[in-house]
Amino acid sequence: MWDSYVRLGGTAGSELQLSQCPTTDVGNRQCFAAFLAVHLTRQSSAYFEGTWIWLADHDFETLNANQTTIYSGRGLLSESQGPVWLIGTGSEHHVIVNYNLAGAAKHYIGLPQTESPYYQPSPPPPAPLFTTLPEWKDPSFDANQTSAWGLHVTKSNDIIVFGAGLYSFFIDYNSTQCNLPDQINCQSEILNIDSKSKISIYSLATVGTTYQLSIDSSPVIPAAENGNGFSRTVTVWTP
Repeated sequence: MWDSYVRLGGTAGSELQLSQCPTTDVGNRQCFAAFLAVHLTRQSSAYFEGTWIWLADHDFETLNANQTTIYSGRGLLSESQGPVWLIGTGSEHHVIVNYNLAGAAKHYIGLPQTESPYYQPSPPPPAPLFTTLPEWKDPSFDANQTSAWGLHVTKSNDIIVFGAGLYSFFIDYNSTQCNLPDQINCQSEILNIDSKSKISIYSLATVGTTYQLSIDSSPVIPAAENGNGFSRTVTVWTP
């Protein structure tokens, strides 16, 4: 699949537009868009290029593309044993996690991008419409993690991530605190890898996050140490 959208809401006919799902109505059950956007099963193989797994954060049909509040629980869940190529893909605004690799193997993920939901941390995930489900390999959350995971990796092997951009631009729909080079407190953590996984990450850029990488949900790379213009950048990390 290439040059394609997985687009949830924000367009005519979706019934998930500004009139139904304004930003002033957080928690509206009529604005449930999806449980899960993309699932790569254990037996599958995939090549995605230029694929955007997008939960609409604004209404395409309004003159100013007004922001909306719509809910999708999960972006991409991969349990595939590979090979999988995800090249120039994005997964944005999903409530719990944007990219989730669980027991996956043989993945090349080049230039992925994530954005956390704009209304978070009020309420924090998995609220307002979801619960974390172990059978769907959902990540857990503690008191410090009050926004969605950009990338979450557990029990996965032979994974290469190249040129990732994991972004947190808003707190409660307010971007003032997030979109400046010296602001790194829009969410605590955005990327978690468990100690059982074998993964190499090259050129990781984050915006608005206090920590750039966590191992077993314990932060290990403070963003404050890696200023690089607008973003914070890590050149390489391996276990």
